[in-house]
Order: sequence, then C-alpha cells, then structure tokens
Amino acid sequence: MHELPSRDRIDRFFLITGLWVVLHVSAFTTGKAYSAPAVALWTLATTISYAFLYLLPALIPGYLLYGWLKRRQATRAGAAALACLLVGLTGAVQVLLFADRTIYGMYGFHINGFVVDLVFSPGGIASLGASRSTELTAALIVVALLALQAASYYWATRRVAEHRPPRLLPRARWVLLAVLVLTVGERLAYGFSAAVNYQPILFASERYPFYLPMTFRRLAARLGINTASETVEGIHIKPSGLSYPLVPLQVEAPARPLNIVWLVAESLRFDLLEPRLMPNLWEFSGQALRLEHHYSGGNATQMGIFSMFYGLYGNYWFPLIKAGRSPLLMDVLQQQNYQFSLHTSQSFTYPPFDKTVFLKMKPGDMHALSGGPQPWERDRQNIDDILRFIDARDPARPFMTYMFFEGTHANYTFPDDSVIARPYLEDFNYLSADFAGQMEPIKNRYLNAAHHVDRQIGRVIAHLREKGLLETTIVIVLGDHGEEFMERSNRWGHAAEFNRYQTSTPGVLWVPGEKPRVISGITSHLDIPATVMPLLGVRNPPGDYSQGYDLLKPDFHRDYAVAADWHRIAYIGEKFKIAFPINATGVIRQEVLDDDDRPVSDPDRAKDEIRPAMVEIMNNLTRFSRPKG
Repeated sequence: MHELPSRDRIDRFFLITGLWVVLHVSAFTTGKAYSAPAVALWTLATTISYAFLYLLPALIPGYLLYGWLKRRQATRAGAAALACLLVGLTGAVQVLLFADRTIYGMYGFHINGFVVDLVFSPGGIASLGASRSTELTAALIVVALLALQAASYYWATRRVAEHRPPRLLPRARWVLLAVLVLTVGERLAYGFSAAVNYQPILFASERYPFYLPMTFRRLAARLGINTASETVEGIHIKPSGLSYPLVPLQVEAPARPLNIVWLVAESLRFDLLEPRLMPNLWEFSGQALRLEHHYSGGNATQMGIFSMFYGLYGNYWFPLIKAGRSPLLMDVLQQQNYQFSLHTSQSFTYPPFDKTVFLKMKPGDMHALSGGPQPWERDRQNIDDILRFIDARDPARPFMTYMFFEGTHANYTFPDDSVIARPYLEDFNYLSADFAGQMEPIKNRYLNAAHHVDRQIGRVIAHLREKGLLETTIVIVLGDHGEEFMERSNRWGHAAEFNRYQTSTPGVLWVPGEKPRVISGITSHLDIPATVMPLLGVRNPPGDYSQGYDLLKPDFHRDYAVAADWHRIAYIGEKFKIAFPINATGVIRQEVLDDDDRPVSDPDRAKDEIRPAMVEIMNNLTRFSRPKG
C-alpha cells in the first residue's frame, strides 16, 4: 500500500486531469467558435493542444519527481509527497484557469502584467474591494477544484480490481502524438488565417490565455497564396532614455503661494456631477471652472493618477518608475516649502504611487487607511484628519493636501443615511452576481456611494470657506477614471475599454481670482500640471514638462485627449475614439467607436481622418524618453 503508483496509473491521472482541463478551456469559447466547420475544427484542436500546454507546469515536475522516487524505492513519505505535488500543481492549474476565465469575462483581458502586479504588490488584492461573500465563494471554489484533483488522483491510483481490467485508456505516447498533430494543425491554420486575414479564427484566438500567434505571410506569398494587405494596426516604441523635463525649469516662486486641496474619487464618472447625486460638488462647480467633457489619462487608477500629476501619457509610467522620477509638480511644491498631508482610504503601495507620484514624500506626511472599517468609514475618517491638519498647520507656510476616496470603488459602500437610489443589491458578490440581470441594483450601490463621497467633499469646501481659506487655496476635484455599467460594451467596471463611461470623469477646478465658467470642449487630466505649474511660478511653456495645456488660458483648446492602459493608447476625439496596441504581438481587436461610443461602420475611414493626430501622438509617445541632445 505504501509503494508508488505504477507509471500507467500516473498516466491515467494526467489523462483524466487533461479531460477536466479540456472542459475548463472549452468554457472560454463561445458559440461563434463553432459557427463554421473550419473554425470548429480549429477550436477543437486549439482547446485540446492548449489544455496540454497549460498542464505542462504540472506534467514536467510531476514525472521528474516520480522518476526520482522510483529509482530510490520511495517510502510512504515519498508516495505522499508525489500525491501532494500532483494534486497541488494540477489544482493550481485549474484555479488559475478559473481565475483567468473570471477576469476575462468581467474585463475582457487575460492574466497579464497588470494582474500580476496587482496580486504581488502590497495592497493590490485589497484594492479589489471584494465583499466577504465574494472571498468565501472564491475560497470554496479553490477547495472544490483541489478536491476534484484529489478525487481524480485517488480514483486513478487506488482503484484496483481483483483482476487486471482491460486497457481502455490510450497509452501516453499515442496521446502525445495526437496532441502534436493537433498542435501542428492549429499552428498552420492560424498562420494561414493571418496570411489571408480570416478573422473568425484570428478573433477566436483572443479567448485563449497566453495564446502564441504564428504567422508566415512571406512564405504564403511565395507559395502562391493570395495574402491580405498588411496594415499597421498598432504602435511600436522603444524608449531610449529619459528626458523629463526637456529643459531645466525656470521658477520664480510667488510671494504668497496658494494652498492646494486635491480631491480624487475612485471610479467617479462624468455623469455623477448633477444636483441630485452630488449637490455639494455641483453647487461648487457653478462657482469654479467646470470641465464638461473631461477625460482621465487612463481607464484604471494607475494611469489616471499618474497622468494628473505628471501630465504625461500613461506609457511613461514604465520608464519613470524605473528611473525613480517623481513628478515635477511635487518637486516644485517641496522646493517652495509646502506642508503636506496626503491621505488615501486604500493604499499608497498599489498602484505603487509611493515609488512614483509621492516618491519623495516623508512617510509621516502619508496617511493610508486600509482594511478594518468599510471604505466609506475610512473616507470620513480621512476627511476628519484633513480638517484637523488644516486647523493645526503652520499658517506661515503654504500647504498641500491630497485625498483619495475609496467608497465609490466596487463593492460601493455607503452608510444608510446616504441612500438615494433604490433598490440596491444588499450583498454584491463578484462571483455569484447576475451582472446582466442585477446591473440596476448594482449601479444603485454606486450612486449611493457617490452621494456619500459628495458629502465629504462638501465638508472640505465648507471648512475652507468657514476658515477664510478659499481665497488662498486651489481646489481640484477629479475622478481617477470612470465606471461602466454595461451601457456600451456589455462589461461592468473599468480597465477594459476606452469609451466615455470608463474614461470620463467630473472635473472641477477652483482658482482664487478666476471667474466661474464652463469648458464644454475636451479637457484631460494631462492639463492639470500645465494649469497649476504657472500658478507656482514656473515660467517654462507647458510643453517643456508635460503634454497638457493651461486650462486658464483664454485660447485654451484641445482637439483630442489621450488615455492609456498597460498595453494600449487611445485617441479620444469629438467624433471618434480609437485604441491602438503598443508593442503588441498577434491579433488585436481594435476599438473604433463613434461619438456615442458605438462601433463605427467604416473603421478605416475613421483612422484615415485622425492620421495627423496619430502622427502627433506617436511623436509624443517618445518625446520625453529620448536622450538629451
């Protein structure tokens, strides 16, 4: 009973597991994958061959350990170690596939650098805002998948009959040969599809995690195959240095520097700024500069916050964090002896703003409330602390305070007295919610959370007014990005698309001495540093240190905004929104939307219309990452 299972029984376990994985991978596909015989055959071949590929991290160490134990005549401990390794590794494969399928279903992308960064950065998992029921459901699914693998191992290795049963399962070598044939066939079919631009197979490949595209366009042409014309759908850049700013800043500090109160709310989208939902901010915006078509620099927190402080496209995140470069705006504030009180109801470590935006800040000036009370309670506590800081500051020095509200992040939390939208979903479980059927009560949670955030913003404004500080304080109120509730893309949340619901936020800017007005044209987070830096005495034109424009200039005008995520850059204009992959390989499904965020009938014409803007964007992508001189 303590001997290792035979090689045949280990083969049987992996074959059973392979069947489970094939079923799991098939869940990534849709009915369109079986709409035509050629696509159906390709889908079947890809599903089986990629199931084998996904199992390799378990197959290779599993067989290596089995061989090592077999040579050493393993004891009970060795047999147990083998069982634990095989069940653990194959269970991990199942868990990762389930996680990837959930992520893809919700956001439209697979596990990538963004997801890995989220998982391994301190505070990353907590930033998801999952409810206790979501966490419990996830734990039960993990246990169930591990139990499935344990049961499969037990059945494959311990079920012994009186007489040796006839062999019903194929030998491992025949399974490997079949997988090899299917893999070669799938590769050739994809390569041919890429050559002739057969989109059903090209787009079906998007649904497989870590799909590896293979093309042979030139070979196909030499073989006489009529290949489709090759068009450039993406942007390829190779940063070669860092040149930020382009020239040294010339600064003449004002005699009486203005204070700065910078308020940012998670996932606060543009249409929340109205009298019923956010009455305090709406009233204040009538006395300030209101930006009616304002866009974030990204569709997620990382690029959104980055763009509003640096004034640069989101792709600059990577060279700047690598170089350990703080935003020039924060550098100037420090040089002018500002007092700081920086607050968040989540974390400064995910995204790692402690290594970018607030890199040079003293730890004692950074106050993160994460975990414990609900986000709305942390928001209220942070505002309490900010008001105390304002009252206790050194009045002889200017101050800058920053607040990041978390209440409007999913799970969308709020106290009972902030409920203005009913019915709302009492328990929002990410894994069991019927998003299509329950989207209205889910959105009502969001509206209630925004109403509570508005109350906290109102407290700050009222306090500044009561203390006579509004006439000496710049007030900035923004969302980091938007939030969609299946209005256009049939997706919930953010970080997946570049439509207005996911990228546009309220924008309110109070500058002492400026008359109230509304900018109805396009504005961007990138314009904030270009607007604030001149108020701090920076004499350089904004183009020396940002890709934004001064909102206070009488002739302010922006033809388009630019937003980014980890792998794409998006043009956002008055007529079109078009996303382009950066340094991508394989097929990319491009977003080409009209002004109402709906797919256009002629994407090529739309791209031709914005070609001059794209030339400008491509130049700007490396403007601050070229060697000086």
